[in-house]
Amino acid sequence: MAYSVGRIYKIACFFFVIGSLLIARLFYLQVLESPKLAIEGLSGRVEEVPVGVSRGNIYDRNGIPLTNTAQSFYLTVFPGQIKDKKQTVDQLVNLLGLDKQVISQQLMEEWRPFKINTALTEAEAQQINQMHMPGVLAIAEKNRYGHSSLAVHVTGYVNAADNRGVSGIESMYDELLAGDQTEHVAALVDAGQRLIPGLGYTRLKLGSNTEPSNVVLTLDSRIQKVVETVMDRYGIKGAIVILQPYTGEILAMASRPNFDPEHIESYLNLNTAPFLNRALSAYQPGSVFKLVVAAAALENHIVQPEDVFFDPGYVTVNDLRFYGWDYERGERGYITFTDAMAYSSNPTFITVGLKLGAEKLISFAHKLGFGSKTSLSFDEEAAGNLPVSDNIYPGELANLAIGQGSFEATPLQFAALVATIVNDGIKVNPYIVGKLTNVDGKVIKTFSPNQGVRVFSSNTAQAMRRMMTAVTRYGTGEAADIPDFGSAGKTGSAETGRMQKGKSVNHAWFAGYTPLERPQYAAVIFVEEGRSGGDVAAPLFHEIFTQILKKS
Repeated sequence: MAYSVGRIYKIACFFFVIGSLLIARLFYLQVLESPKLAIEGLSGRVEEVPVGVSRGNIYDRNGIPLTNTAQSFYLTVFPGQIKDKKQTVDQLVNLLGLDKQVISQQLMEEWRPFKINTALTEAEAQQINQMHMPGVLAIAEKNRYGHSSLAVHVTGYVNAADNRGVSGIESMYDELLAGDQTEHVAALVDAGQRLIPGLGYTRLKLGSNTEPSNVVLTLDSRIQKVVETVMDRYGIKGAIVILQPYTGEILAMASRPNFDPEHIESYLNLNTAPFLNRALSAYQPGSVFKLVVAAAALENHIVQPEDVFFDPGYVTVNDLRFYGWDYERGERGYITFTDAMAYSSNPTFITVGLKLGAEKLISFAHKLGFGSKTSLSFDEEAAGNLPVSDNIYPGELANLAIGQGSFEATPLQFAALVATIVNDGIKVNPYIVGKLTNVDGKVIKTFSPNQGVRVFSSNTAQAMRRMMTAVTRYGTGEAADIPDFGSAGKTGSAETGRMQKGKSVNHAWFAGYTPLERPQYAAVIFVEEGRSGGDVAAPLFHEIFTQILKKS
């Protein structure tokens, strides 16, 4: 009896396993492979035209799309459905002004469906479809990028030939954004090549069930729009970065010259480097580096904000004379270290830098993130250049103390420095991707700000904020002051070593924050070959944040 029960049990298990396998196979065929098998089953009765590749969206922090924001209309032609090709050609030529010879040749030579790559207006597309011309259909196709796309250096662009991301977020998250589904417009026909009633033309997605995912950025499209509008209004060549100082979220990142991702070929031979993301490229900073010198000197108890110095308009180091930027106006005389920051006194900062020493200054700059890439993971991001302290002689240290020489840094690195000063000496890593979502908007992964590390004391941060406030109240950055809100920062005019019409070609910088009470934004304005930070970059800061704060 026991033997019989055991045998029955084994037989039951066998049929259970077989049944489970059959059910699994049935599920695979009817659910997972259903679209593919349906097309294969109708392969002899389906005429399809590829019209695009399904690709996930890139959104701003508020869910506003930065991609797939526009659409165009095109003609798809199914030659097998056309009975009178000459009549069809004449109608298309008369309605749309198409080249008669080209259309005639395509219709005569092509037996497979094809798309005519001439964009139609929406009205033209509606007119074509209302005429119900046999074998002719106007379809809407998403444009990955509109003519006025925002943050194109951040989003990057796609190679249309293979749907692969080439730069920016498109490249970093290419596999997630791409999925593996292609979209077609198909005509479902019977054995006599007649459209099947009730089915006719339809849109199909072919591929496995791996649908594209979406990337949600920390960017705020409203703030990004303000920044880009101002840059375009003045024809700025450079970059602007805005951070949330306590979290490191990048709220805006813009670079100019710009490019249209839909027409990449138009920019390939330009010498203005439109594909270069200048926010992530390294330049000499000029006097904005005095923020690093001041913070290092305060942290190492080399100087206090109230200490008094004498500024004769120049300083001599090993027989080398370094002049103040305002040397022609004569000596400033006795000034405090705070005044030296406000007036951007080269002699004072060279004196402090020499007293601080190369080793302490370089070490402090390294702690702040200079000389290293941030954690953004953009391929095009530069690390900058932070000299090795062993190789710095007094004359070179003097140059470094005022942001000249071999030192180079990116606008993003200086925005992170300003954020650290606002954040009471705690450095958080800047980041730009907030979360990933699936096609239904369900969150797949969330990126949170890191806890940050303290790189200098709260006392140093407070002193730095007071000194930066002096810059905008009565110093070189007065043009950056914002009524009712206030601001603080540091100007910079970095010499490039080039001359133009007898004058030095300088990069213009302003690095600052606003409002003064409970600051919300840390920002850097960089204008390539912009001459003066106080005259060019600081007013841009004022204009941008006057608009942003009024709308907050």
